[in-house]
Amino acid sequence: MDQEKELSQHFTFWSLLKFVAPSIFTFVFIAVYQMVDGIFIERFVGEMAISCINLYYPIISIFIAVGIMIGTGGNAVIVRKVGEGKRKEAGETFSRVISFTVLCGIICTAICLVFADPIMRLCGATDGNIEYLRPYYMTLSTFCIAILLQSELGILIIGEGKTVVAAVVIMVGGVLNCVLDYVFMHNMDMGVKGAAIATVIGYCSTIAYAVWFYGIARKSSYHLELAKPNIREIGAICFNGSSDMVSNLAQGITVLFMNHLAYRCYGETGVSALTVVTYVQVMIMMVFMGYTSAVEPVFSYHYGSGNTEERKNVYRLSILWSLILGAVIMVLLYLFRNHAIGIFFDRGTDFFRIASLGYLISLPACLFVGINIFGSGLFTAFSNGLVSMVLSSLRTFVVLTICLYGMTALFGGPGLWSAWPAAELISLVITMLVLKKYRSRYQY
Repeated sequence: MDQEKELSQHFTFWSLLKFVAPSIFTFVFIAVYQMVDGIFIERFVGEMAISCINLYYPIISIFIAVGIMIGTGGNAVIVRKVGEGKRKEAGETFSRVISFTVLCGIICTAICLVFADPIMRLCGATDGNIEYLRPYYMTLSTFCIAILLQSELGILIIGEGKTVVAAVVIMVGGVLNCVLDYVFMHNMDMGVKGAAIATVIGYCSTIAYAVWFYGIARKSSYHLELAKPNIREIGAICFNGSSDMVSNLAQGITVLFMNHLAYRCYGETGVSALTVVTYVQVMIMMVFMGYTSAVEPVFSYHYGSGNTEERKNVYRLSILWSLILGAVIMVLLYLFRNHAIGIFFDRGTDFFRIASLGYLISLPACLFVGINIFGSGLFTAFSNGLVSMVLSSLRTFVVLTICLYGMTALFGGPGLWSAWPAAELISLVITMLVLKKYRSRYQY
């Protein structure tokens, strides 16, 4: 099978990069969805309106977190079963995963729509920006199922070894989002609601391909099977994928904290500037999440097949690539700093000044975040959800929250921006200690 051929190959330094590159591209394009919204909102609605994206970020991060949790946890189980030759059981697990995702989407939509105003205020909406947030919030929350399925199916398609296909599908969705943003916001004057509708339609590109791949063409190594409900298996999948969920969910919660701190330090201008800094942070993390999502099935497959040597090989190369990619990203972002901020804000404005400060101070995190994300994902691949979840929750919530409030209290605005690199450095020490402790058990 194509999937087994892709996952069982012997990787070299360059062949591993070739294998993970489409996945990295895919995850970066996921981040581009909201970034594109921000560019068009700033151009066609106003600089203050861009804050609606960051204010909604804690909510959409919950949707994406749930989708990634089910997709990552389910993918590890499915790929392991394929590696063991149990394709029918893999198909049954796949069917349960899809059904459970739809149920979660219905529940999330109901909660968000019924409690809309309290949730928007909790996210940091003020009288000055809630008018921009409301249409964006209501539209995306209504189509929660599409967001969950897009997040999940992208991971499952990558798990098939179809990293290039997944990248193309995401790219099509991104281009579609760009075109529709212009049409809805410029030609049809729909404002931020148009941006939200374009985002949802872009998400549906992945869903449309998955329907064809799994249901019509049946090109997967496993297929949809009539499966009885298995609460224990779904629970295990959610637990195993919980580290990836915690990483995304905690990121949303910390953005909520940052919204309040940015407002305290800089006012509503700071919340808009924070949106651009958050874009940069998310883009950096998406690079490494894309890398990790691509190599997780490799570790899962070789864990199921018992190939110790290849696990060690991919582990060594992954640590090396995490360091190299981090250094390259930091240099590139520094060189193009003014151009990156200038996409959103005019030079000389308070928006530009505040965003530039946060952008520069955040850059050192590039050197540490890659190994931290890979370390957590490695244990997900081995179905050790507990260790993976602890690493993710410490990095993305506990340590980061302490740094946010502690450093802001000590240094004000600059402390807000320096909290992320400080938290990643502390988390790197923890991650390396845990990797050393479990090396003999999983033989990597």
